[in-house]
Amino acid sequence: MSAEYSDLRDVLAEVSRNVTDSRLIWCTTADGFETTVSSRRGLILGGAWSPRFLRDREAAWWDVPWTMNLRAPTIVTIEKAVMPLSEWLPLMEAIAQAGTSLLLVTRDVSTELLRTFIVNALKETLSCCVVQKAEGLDGWGVPVISTPWEVLGTPPKNANGLPQAAEAWIRRTATVLFPAPESEWLPAQDITIISVGGKNHDDQHDRLRFLVEAIQNS
Repeated sequence: MSAEYSDLRDVLAEVSRNVTDSRLIWCTTADGFETTVSSRRGLILGGAWSPRFLRDREAAWWDVPWTMNLRAPTIVTIEKAVMPLSEWLPLMEAIAQAGTSLLLVTRDVSTELLRTFIVNALKETLSCCVVQKAEGLDGWGVPVISTPWEVLGTPPKNANGLPQAAEAWIRRTATVLFPAPESEWLPAQDITIISVGGKNHDDQHDRLRFLVEAIQNS
């Protein structure tokens, strides 16, 4: 580890003394040059199903490396997403036409469906991601929280009545959902957010890359 990032190591060490589960620690870009720590209520899920969702550089409005951000995602929770792709197309097309995003939460996903989501995400024809259900939060001093919405048996044809979030932040080890103001579901956990500053944009990106890796390996 470079001594250049000693301040980030100190911040992470201080945060980790109070937050024992690294899945409850996240980072984002600071608007200023200084690095600060804040808290926000959210809901923790499992991490991304594929590394191909996680890019080193994202769109200009989300520049946290090795992570993904979905704005206003519609959330679909299915125990096993192994249905034929044709059953998913109406929902995917409806969300793409609406210009929103789709988050699929599942314990198992077919290769065909996973590849379709990846291709759409990479081509930016549909803002989407597939993540795992939350596992094993107990034992870290954090209660197991089940998703507060229905686990569906089949893919819905449209987004009507499906839960939504304001944002989804996704990485290899975890996903955090932040509720929209009008949401009926309540966030379950306190999320600690480290807003990382830097000397300039490139330095900030390098510092974020270091911190994401350090959090995921902690």
